[in-house]
Amino acid sequence: MMKFNKIRMKWVVAMSVIGAFSPLHAQQVALTTQYDLISSIQNPAYNGLNRILKIDALSRVQWANFPGTPRYSAVAFQSPLNKDFSLGANFQNLSIGQFKVASPMSMTSMSADIAYHKQLDKNIYAAAGLRLGVFNSSLRISQLISDAPADAAQTGNDYNFNAPLVGGGIMFYGKQYFIGASLPQFAVVPKQLVDNVNLGYNARSFWSFNAGYVYKFNKKWQVKTTAQARKYTSLPTIWDANIYGIYEGVLTLGYGYRSTGSNAFLASIRANDLIKVVFAYESGTIYDDQSPFNSIEFGISYQIDYNKEKTKVIPRQF
Repeated sequence: MMKFNKIRMKWVVAMSVIGAFSPLHAQQVALTTQYDLISSIQNPAYNGLNRILKIDALSRVQWANFPGTPRYSAVAFQSPLNKDFSLGANFQNLSIGQFKVASPMSMTSMSADIAYHKQLDKNIYAAAGLRLGVFNSSLRISQLISDAPADAAQTGNDYNFNAPLVGGGIMFYGKQYFIGASLPQFAVVPKQLVDNVNLGYNARSFWSFNAGYVYKFNKKWQVKTTAQARKYTSLPTIWDANIYGIYEGVLTLGYGYRSTGSNAFLASIRANDLIKVVFAYESGTIYDDQSPFNSIEFGISYQIDYNKEKTKVIPRQF
């Protein structure tokens, strides 16, 4: 048991340090499978696309069958101001590691968005969004749990810093399609060395590209396809492709594939006009395809259409 705990401890320390100070820190925002639910986080230009007030929340446990694995949570709010402008806000947190009183590693962001929408043609709309906020990175190695007296975790240092955050994006969309590109968030961190650890790694961000299309078979059935690609600095591009069957706009079932080789089951149900609940189960392998993993997501969306009398975009499944 002692040997197992020591191995597990080293794995958690490695996850924390690698996640914070190597190219893997590009994953400021965790990879999500049901990314449609938090589209406004992926691209600030999305805010106001459906001309309704929305509050979306998503929670993901990455590699749920490993100890101390990444946990991601996000809450996003959006609301139209008028026919052209919309506001948005979001909170995100990514934490890694088992803990005593605090997560050994966490990255948190809080930001506000503004988006501008304009109709270009009968079924062509364009949108642009800007994001401003604050980014926090915290590494508390001293809080890691260890059963080994000589473990490095017990003599580890703690690091913490805040930095301004910026982001932006554009979108083109219509009744049945959308395509967009964005830099979701980039933390502007000055170079700073503490105990030979560079805290100014600039919290590397990534470019995100999204597209989707909804095909209506009849009054009851629709099929939606979506694709997402993330381009990281000095890392391979990661892409996802999802396909969903939608029944009467209430029940959605789908399948997702990620370029890392994972497969996902996707589902959502609209409880009423206000609330939709989503679920995703993803499985695959890591560490040179030797170790199987599973990841789980839960989400909820709350929306209010308080603007029924004004001109609005036709409702859609994205």
